[in-house]
Amino acid sequence: MNNTPKPVTIITGFLGAGKTTLLNKIIQSNPSTNFLIIENEAAALNIDREFIYEADGNKVFELSNGCICCSLNTELGTLLNSIIISNIEYDYLLIEATGMADPGHLINMFSGRRTQKYFKLDGVVSLVDSSSFLKRLNEHYEVRKQIALSDILLVNKTDLVEPDKLSKIEQQLSTINPFARIEKTKYSKADTIQILNCNLFHPSNVEKSLDNLDKLSSISPVREHAHKIETISITIQGDFEVQKLSAWLDIFLFANPGNILRIKGIISVEGIQHKLALHSVGDNFQISQGNYWEENEERESRIVFIGSNLDKNLIEKNLSSVVKKPDKIES
Repeated sequence: MNNTPKPVTIITGFLGAGKTTLLNKIIQSNPSTNFLIIENEAAALNIDREFIYEADGNKVFELSNGCICCSLNTELGTLLNSIIISNIEYDYLLIEATGMADPGHLINMFSGRRTQKYFKLDGVVSLVDSSSFLKRLNEHYEVRKQIALSDILLVNKTDLVEPDKLSKIEQQLSTINPFARIEKTKYSKADTIQILNCNLFHPSNVEKSLDNLDKLSSISPVREHAHKIETISITIQGDFEVQKLSAWLDIFLFANPGNILRIKGIISVEGIQHKLALHSVGDNFQISQGNYWEENEERESRIVFIGSNLDKNLIEKNLSSVVKKPDKIES
């Protein structure tokens, strides 16, 4: 395996949303790309494997009899390690999770230092079954987590719903995850939609997703009791001290297990001329270098939290406490 990290796209979505069909559409639309595909089925017999389009150069690995997100330290970890140490040639890794999978565990799998040497998470795509979404949203927490943690939401089976219901679905999706790009499809046909090579975890794309502050402010804070996921956005004036901010994030995530689904932010740090991009899924956060601050650009930090039981005032107060205080002027 060469030293260039291979891009990875995770395909998630609840049962029957059309994940395997989308997987096949991607393969067929990219005939010159050699895919390595990890296919997961919760049952002992992987029926979906039989429906994956066969093409020269593509390789399919099966994980059966367990949810992929529940076996990270065993089957999936062993498989990824085998891929790393082998001489398998491929261009792109596609992972199709089970309908009940929590993609947060998968995302975190690709955030480790060793893993990032060999794999580069490109994006998370979630299929949304428009014919059953509104019902399942209130019945299954997995649906809400899949939406909150995805970068691209494909609203599928749009031919089965009326336009007013489709608008309501899009509104719900934007409320749960204001970062995600929403696309509409029929029969998982996404050949005109860019799904691969989006580089959605790059710092510049994190910054871009925060640029529309008007949109974020209009939904901050949002409390939807039906799905208990809310979004809050916070703007902090002044420069952070990066060590204190990192320590605060560690404590904050440790103290809120399961409550924080996602954090995105652009951070201004003392003595650093470029912006820092903050990205967090679950209890794992990363801070990476972004673009330089423009000469006349106001240096402020913008952070958006997606989760449950969020106290905006308390979070804002605690964040403000780790901002560098102005030096006192001796009289």
